[in-house]
Amino acid sequence: MSSQRSSTQPYGAALPAVLFVVLIFFLNFTTRIVLAPLMPVLETQLGFDHAAAGSLFLALGIGNGTGLLLNGFISREINHNRTVGLSAICTGIVSLCLSQAWSYWSLLCGMLLLGVSVGTYLPSGIATVTSLVRPEDWGKTIATHEGAPNTAFVAAPLLAEAVLLFSGWNSAMLLLGTAQILTGILFLRFGRGGAFPGVSPLSKMASDLLRRPVLWLLVFCFSTAVGISLGPYSMLPLFLVDEHGFTREAANQLLSISRIGAVVLPFVSGWFTDRWGAKPALFLYFTLCGASTMLIGIGTGTLLIAAVMLQPMFSVLFFTPAFTVVSHMFNPEERAVVVSFIGPINAFLGVGLIPWVLGLLGQAGLFSLGFILQGGICMLSLALLPKFPAHRH
Repeated sequence: MSSQRSSTQPYGAALPAVLFVVLIFFLNFTTRIVLAPLMPVLETQLGFDHAAAGSLFLALGIGNGTGLLLNGFISREINHNRTVGLSAICTGIVSLCLSQAWSYWSLLCGMLLLGVSVGTYLPSGIATVTSLVRPEDWGKTIATHEGAPNTAFVAAPLLAEAVLLFSGWNSAMLLLGTAQILTGILFLRFGRGGAFPGVSPLSKMASDLLRRPVLWLLVFCFSTAVGISLGPYSMLPLFLVDEHGFTREAANQLLSISRIGAVVLPFVSGWFTDRWGAKPALFLYFTLCGASTMLIGIGTGTLLIAAVMLQPMFSVLFFTPAFTVVSHMFNPEERAVVVSFIGPINAFLGVGLIPWVLGLLGQAGLFSLGFILQGGICMLSLALLPKFPAHRH
């Protein structure tokens, strides 16, 4: 790969290279979430409770935040494109090791290491895809990139149930680990974009960015959005089985079906963002996602099923306008640093702490309260929208 930064292209011309990065993100994200639909089986086989299940996601979040912090140091030495490939290979190796977990504590250690390896991807992934495409097409490009986790949300429960039909839970980690290693090797050889170094979180640029109030506004918003996407997803199978009498199979089927619409919505969000702007798109997100999350905690029967179906669709409306805000406000070198700062905090809160708190509430018989509180915080975030600058400055 060239050591020079790739010249940007129209979205259509750059799409094959963008999709290669998206494939890596899909495998990365599927690997980090596939244990959620497998959690009822893991609790039974390894003998732990809902609070301990939440602690697994807390370990994943801590590891993820650590990996995001490490990204700046790694990408500074080997460029963003090689960091993307290396992250895939390392995630694959950890997944193969995690498939051999024999106890709760070995699973906990494996989740921590998995978090570190998957965490090194995102800042370099964003820097790579936005370096491939001209700025006026960033909305569509980021929507395409965000299609990876949204497709993973559909695929993970289906993969979980498929492997349980023929084998044990660990087969999912074996399959994903192998795919990650092979894809990472191919990307190192053929991948494009991101052929420029990252910036250390200890650099002067990073210090300057920390003094910009809008960075901390973005940190809060991203943490809320990640938590309201991953928190319910991580704990919904346990919630539906324990609180509403679903079978594990029915809960995972509903979990998978509920994410189908979320695959398409980022493209709608990208089109909406390109046409009307990021702030109107964020207003739509905070309103719809907050209300539907509260309904998961309040609803029963048909209303509950409707809320479970709608909440994942609305939860993905955030990331396209939010990353578009980041892309327009910061230059390519700054973007990776910004994501490296936002990432560790939202990983700890959104990937780790919020599922952990939901697990504690579930253990106390208060699962519903967790969803109501999350939805309320999301709706209150509407008050922050006027503080977003209307343009880059």
